[in-house]
Amino acid sequence: MVGRAPGSVAGGLPRAFGRTFPGTAASRRLVAGALLLGLGLLLLAPTGRGITVEDVRVGADGALPVRVYVPDAVRDRDAADTRSAPGVVVAHGFAGSAMLMHSWSLALAHAGFVVVAPDLPGHGASGLPLAGPAGALPEAVLTALTHLRSLDAVDADRVALLGHSMGSGAVLAAGIERSDLVRAVVAVSPTDAAVTPTAPRDLLLMAGANEGRFVANAETLLERAGGRGGEPGEGDARELLVVPRVEHVSILFSPTSFDVSIAWLAAALDHAPTGRAPTGPLAGWALLAVGIILVWQALVRQGASPALAPDRRAAPWLALPVGGVAATASLVILERSLELEGMSGLLVAGEVGLWFLMTGAVWLRFGVRPAAPEGRDLGWAILATALVVGLGATSRLAWAPWWLEGARVSTALLLAVLLLPFGLASASMLHGRQGRSALVVWLASAGSVAVTLGAAAFIVPGLGFLILILPLLPLVLAATTAVSVGMDRPWAAGTATAVLLAWLLAMIFPLA
Repeated sequence: MVGRAPGSVAGGLPRAFGRTFPGTAASRRLVAGALLLGLGLLLLAPTGRGITVEDVRVGADGALPVRVYVPDAVRDRDAADTRSAPGVVVAHGFAGSAMLMHSWSLALAHAGFVVVAPDLPGHGASGLPLAGPAGALPEAVLTALTHLRSLDAVDADRVALLGHSMGSGAVLAAGIERSDLVRAVVAVSPTDAAVTPTAPRDLLLMAGANEGRFVANAETLLERAGGRGGEPGEGDARELLVVPRVEHVSILFSPTSFDVSIAWLAAALDHAPTGRAPTGPLAGWALLAVGIILVWQALVRQGASPALAPDRRAAPWLALPVGGVAATASLVILERSLELEGMSGLLVAGEVGLWFLMTGAVWLRFGVRPAAPEGRDLGWAILATALVVGLGATSRLAWAPWWLEGARVSTALLLAVLLLPFGLASASMLHGRQGRSALVVWLASAGSVAVTLGAAAFIVPGLGFLILILPLLPLVLAATTAVSVGMDRPWAAGTATAVLLAWLLAMIFPLA
């Protein structure tokens, strides 16, 4: 903190911009951040080149949002070329969206397939609840299939379905129901379905080596479907691939997953792949995000002045895991008398928000508490919140819909209030820490939250899905840690942390 310029946001940052960065950690971060920004943009630039992507609404009253991927070579084919392209409907899983399947959809489009990826009911831009009538998900897949087959660029007799997790059940059911139209189905991390040796046609099952439950599901489905055998294109082919070194989420970004599905669909639909996708958009986005954070840290080091030191109480390290245990126990008790599921308008999100509220409250009471807010905290809170919102918005380039609509906006505001105590305690623990010290705080807090929230996922009804996405939580907390380090203003950093976590919960979980 020695040598940090005093002053408010209004006064400090302009002076920071106006002077030359010395050869310090700040200047190194600025240079590294700029280089990563450039590299990330270079990786992102070619990922969609040659592919036209359009967001439209289809079906009755335009109720189903879909993303349509058309290879430019297919769209602009010579009039004398009467052979249209094959098409694939790509369906996401629970808490996913068409954007989560973006890398896979791009890989298929670069291989010459036309892709339609829906936001299933309750997810993404869909305004319909997930808890709709039975059969709503397969019906949404069939609606997307109808739109796919109606496109001029698509050969309506060469279409297939691909789905992940919850979406796998939807495409399996749709493929069985319309086996007269659907020539192949790829079920990734599959759930259950009434498969037989003859339906659906040309079935490829895939699961990650690190998601044992879904591997077992796939093996059961394969046995019920008649076992391995057959050649894609004949209609009775069955195969199971266990993708190495991936689990429920990372399987969606695995080049092996892409390559195997493309080869299977190409054989089933009598298609010669036309090319390979460049390096996935996720890698480019990750570099872009890290670059933005490094530039932020460089500017913060030059312009921020620290707040008064927080009050570290008797058990700053122990209070977080104790709070997590207490929050889990409280949810178990509340579940016995209250209907918590869907209370926020979203499945799972409200219960997670309550868990963080109770955990954060214990952490603040017995662990660490920030000093009273100062006037300048408002300016820094606005800047830090704008940073995390802007950082999140870049995810639209790779994997997330990000921008909230309808009921999700009010839910995000409610969740931000619930998450504020946790954000304040987390930012207070990071006050004055740099380098290894900040790394220790991140590891300890991420580990405590992962373990105690993971236990809640096993114990509290309705939270089981969290087990599948818990590996991502340390990455999210790494981002909030990076925003906090160097600013040393817990009220500002805590607000930004609460907003980011709340926004992610409101964006991901489906409408109840």
